[in-house]
Amino acid sequence: MHIYQAAPNRPGVRFHDLLVVWLGGNGQYERVINDTGSPTSGTSTVPSTVVSYP
Repeated sequence: MHIYQAAPNRPGVRFHDLLVVWLGGNGQYERVINDTGSPTSGTSTVPSTVVSYP
């Protein structure tokens, strides 16, 4: 199972201090938001973060 977080790419839409952690052991997050951020998977509780998007 892969989880994708998507947001519109348009003027005025911004995100700050984003974080994802995969705790389930099965599946993974491919990215934090759209095409930005590192994937997470397994039982690791190390978060993947994005300070600012876009």
